[in-house]
Amino acid sequence: DGSRLLVDLGAASTDEEPILDALTADEIGADSLWKRISVDAPFETYAYWPGHDGVRPGQAPHGEFHEIFINHSLISALPSTERIAPNGTIIVKKSFNAAASETVAISVMAKVEGVNPDAGDWFWANYNPDGTVRVSGIVKGCIECHSGMSQNDYIIVRPLDTAIESDGS
Repeated sequence: DGSRLLVDLGAASTDEEPILDALTADEIGADSLWKRISVDAPFETYAYWPGHDGVRPGQAPHGEFHEIFINHSLISALPSTERIAPNGTIIVKKSFNAAASETVAISVMAKVEGVNPDAGDWFWANYNPDGTVRVSGIVKGCIECHSGMSQNDYIIVRPLDTAIESDGS
């Protein structure tokens, strides 16, 4: 049962994430991605990254504190011995100010087949809290920073093949 899985793995919200088809290379863009994470399947309904629940200390360029949310496509694939996120994966990093009291940015990685095969097929976006776009697409700065983890499909927070620890519930 997907809703039970999300709760066991640290769902960020009590609402259940709507399960939607992956965005395609023809559909993806800053506006369609923002709509996906704010209207169609609000990222607050996604699970926290396992073992990384709630507000955590962060680092540049994402701010001093953050929360990381992952959608059903990725949570259902973990752990991944191949260290490759499935098509349709969406990872959202909500960044906060130094007091962790105000959202300052929302950064998104969306795995979209065919969008950028040379860099893991990730579409990158960074938004102001109101959804206005700061940068999106095949973003050189994002790719350069994350390329140090290309063997982990450009994901920095933790290895994709790490076992998910159960809290015993």
